[in-house]
Amino acid sequence: MPTPLTEDKARLISKINEIKDQSVIDDIMRLLAINFDDSIYVLSDEQRANIMEAQEQIKKGQGIDSEQADREIDQWLSE
Repeated sequence: MPTPLTEDKARLISKINEIKDQSVIDDIMRLLAINFDDSIYVLSDEQRANIMEAQEQIKKGQGIDSEQADREIDQWLSE
């Protein structure tokens, strides 16, 4: 008895076989080539210090919300 997974795979294969556009095939190949890296990212001492400083600033209420950050970035980019 086919499972939903095998049915989905069969539909995907069928759709891929119908594709005539090479750029779409290239896009699919790029998606399939994604290699998820589960390794642990090691921070430098400077990066760790910057993160700790930012966390302290947030605790003290010195942070800004994302909307304010977006406005500041937009202003900076328009200069």
